[in-house]
Amino acid sequence: MLAAAWRLSQRAVASPLLATGRSQIRSTLPAMASLSPAAAASPKRLRVYSSAPAADAGSGKRVGTHNGSFHCDEALGCFLIRLTSQFAGADVIRTRDSQILDTLDAVLDVGGVYDPSRHRYDHHQKGFSEVFGHGFNTKLSSAGLVYKHFGKEIIAKELGVNEDHEDVHRLYLAIYKSFVEALDAIDNGINQYDTDQPPKYVNNTHLSSRVGRLNPDWTDPDQSPEKENAAFQQAMMLAGSEFMESVRFHVKSWLPARSIVLECLLSRGKVDPSEEIMVLDRFCPWKLHLFELEEELKIDPLTKYVLYQDERSQSWRVQAVGVAPDRFESRKALPEKWRGMRDDELSAETGIPGCVFVHMSGFIGGNKTYEGALEMARAALKF
Repeated sequence: MLAAAWRLSQRAVASPLLATGRSQIRSTLPAMASLSPAAAASPKRLRVYSSAPAADAGSGKRVGTHNGSFHCDEALGCFLIRLTSQFAGADVIRTRDSQILDTLDAVLDVGGVYDPSRHRYDHHQKGFSEVFGHGFNTKLSSAGLVYKHFGKEIIAKELGVNEDHEDVHRLYLAIYKSFVEALDAIDNGINQYDTDQPPKYVNNTHLSSRVGRLNPDWTDPDQSPEKENAAFQQAMMLAGSEFMESVRFHVKSWLPARSIVLECLLSRGKVDPSEEIMVLDRFCPWKLHLFELEEELKIDPLTKYVLYQDERSQSWRVQAVGVAPDRFESRKALPEKWRGMRDDELSAETGIPGCVFVHMSGFIGGNKTYEGALEMARAALKF
């Protein structure tokens, strides 16, 4: 159920760190060379070839991508397409030979063709401008193309429901936004910010960078196709495992939290007639969900304060909602004259018993009871 796609991926691609068997990798030479640490030891073992003659076309499904230096997009794309029913357990052929590519069942990131009817998923050709849609405008890489056409199938298998289930569509969009879109942008050279200023720091810890570092180092005396293919297999596992972690997070955490926030958002009128105060009856990550749901439901007025219980102290928090998910400024910060005060001094200033604190920036405060926290929020609305 929940881990169906992950189990499928584990059957399809065995971890280089755990494998005990040996797989065969075909180089451009006639001889076959065995691959040890990166071998796959399952019935649906991953076989990565640097080339394959057309005579092998009848031996099973085969997915092609280019050889040479690899990137995160084709590594993830190959992983994803092998999670589908149609391409489960497919061999991966790494070549730029057009005659070989023409014989394959699917081709990713090479060949100069985007044609989903023939399972051709390249994005390098002149005039290519395909985007994910649904409000997203980033040009797709091969990973994004595969996700666009097969993401719902993969997620539906993970949830154990049909592809037309509403949760599948929600997760399909959320995982693209939080995981896949960045890979598309990086591969297509799209800056994260619209600015001509150089970045203040370098970030080489993201997934695309870590996949890139798996390419054989130029100082390594072994530059063979076998070495390169073994590294590509590791790249598939790295990109694929992080994708599956994202899927599992969204299934286990993101989706339940969204349901809680939606329920609480729709109940604001029962908390206060202003409808600007929301109470979380169960704490969960709420900020991003609140912004997305307010926009989706065209909520008016916007929520100014969120109340929730601090499980450690059992007191209640009053948190001012930010102007945006990634901004520190609040829509309506707690009153300036309360800021920096604590305990009895704060209670005397507010006229509300049980006050605990208000942060110097006014983004959060606390009270010993729910009733006290609610009175703080109501009073703050009047300033």
